[in-house]
Amino acid sequence: MPRNKCPKCGELTFHETPSGRECTKCGCKMTVPPNGGKGGRGKRCTNCRRLTVFNNKCTSCGATYTP
Repeated sequence: MPRNKCPKCGELTFHETPSGRECTKCGCKMTVPPNGGKGGRGKRCTNCRRLTVFNNKCTSCGATYTP
C-alpha cells in the first residue's frame, strides 16, 4: 500500500481506504465523492446497502462486482 504525506501532520502515514484516504497517526481524513466527483445516484450495494455502486465498484465499502 503506497504511503503519502499527510497534509495535517506531515508524516508518511496517509493510507488509501475505499472511501478516500486516512492518516493513521493523526486521523485526518480525505473523502472522494461518489462517481469520481460527478455525483449522482448509483445502484444499491448488497454489502453496505448504500446507493454508491458506479462502474461495478462500490465507492463506500470497496466491493467489486463482475458483469
